[in-house]
Amino acid sequence: MTDVKEDARKVKEVLSLNPLFKGLEDFYITDLITRAELRSWPGGIQVITEGDEGDAVYFIISGKVKVTLYGEEGREIVLAVLKNCDMFGEMSIMDDKPRSANVEAVTDLSCLVISKTAFLEYLSRHHKVYMRLFAYLTGRLREATRKIGGLALLDVCGRIAHTLIGMAKAEGSDEKVIAIERPTHEELAAMIGSSREVVSRALKKMTLEGYIKIEKSRILLYLSE
Repeated sequence: MTDVKEDARKVKEVLSLNPLFKGLEDFYITDLITRAELRSWPGGIQVITEGDEGDAVYFIISGKVKVTLYGEEGREIVLAVLKNCDMFGEMSIMDDKPRSANVEAVTDLSCLVISKTAFLEYLSRHHKVYMRLFAYLTGRLREATRKIGGLALLDVCGRIAHTLIGMAKAEGSDEKVIAIERPTHEELAAMIGSSREVVSRALKKMTLEGYIKIEKSRILLYLSE
């Protein structure tokens, strides 16, 4: 646990990119910081466990996490990969139900953590942020619907493209050629409900057909007109 004041400048810079605060006056972020604390975890640590009580919201300041579920045979399903300026844990705060998924630190992780009571009190004082949170959750629901449709209706190449386009939208890109931080084959397989081997073959096919270009740290996705 770290005093937020020691890293206040960095915390403010990162939070200013979060959809709840982007474009708002500085006092919205300052007030949140006064109610929260900075916590850190090493990579590989599970930060949230499915079924636990939802007692806090986490704003990622640095690092990366994956949001997962596990099937009956222990197979991991990756619902999302989140990084700095993203947040997690907000759903249980709003509906007062247990955590719906696991969250694991992929890399060393630093988060601004605010308790349920403090966050709800904060929202009651800041109507603009409350409305933005409502819009954010609505967007999450739409994205979940899009993913379910993609998994049900598309083949493996289509599901990969669907997933990459979703990642690009999360980055705010609207170009015809977009660059996406390269996920591993294992991460992509877990996101689309397939195997690493099948994903590897599909990526090779998509590369040969000119739909994507795989570089060291990113994938270039070519969108048709």
